[in-house]
Amino acid sequence: MAIIKNADAIEQVSLGNGVIIDVREPAEFKNNHIAHAFNLPSTKFSVADYEPYKSKKIYLVCQSGNRASQVLKKLENQGFENLYILEEQMESFQTTETYNTGGWSVDRQFRFVIGVLLGIFLGGYHYVSPYFMIIPVILCLGFTITSLLNKCYMRMGIAMLPWNKGKKVVV
Repeated sequence: MAIIKNADAIEQVSLGNGVIIDVREPAEFKNNHIAHAFNLPSTKFSVADYEPYKSKKIYLVCQSGNRASQVLKKLENQGFENLYILEEQMESFQTTETYNTGGWSVDRQFRFVIGVLLGIFLGGYHYVSPYFMIIPVILCLGFTITSLLNKCYMRMGIAMLPWNKGKKVVV
């Protein structure tokens, strides 16, 4: 797997030698993405979507690198060459060259859901039943497991909610 510095990939894209493809969900892409990147979600992977870019260098990016690596392997199995993973994925990419198109980000919605679940736990445990203790136990296990896997399924699920499936944004 070839890894490339983000600045080098952006330079190649500006010269017309490559394309940055963000494989996150449309809502994640809409909230924040690299300038001039295209959005092809890994959950809707189709080799046909990548065919127009086969003659160029393809730079893949996602939130942590996991989805981009999976897409890279699928494309390699289909005979694609000139595939690269960006060195910095969106969780650590810090630049003014990203775009936020407004609304609540998926991360903000994620934090809101966690806050609401903890509020339900506190109220339910205090006023209704000690069985509400299951909520923090599930959150604890979920955070631990997703940290080990380096994938946040709740975040991915929130990104797929109807209000996050708005327009695809290509800048």
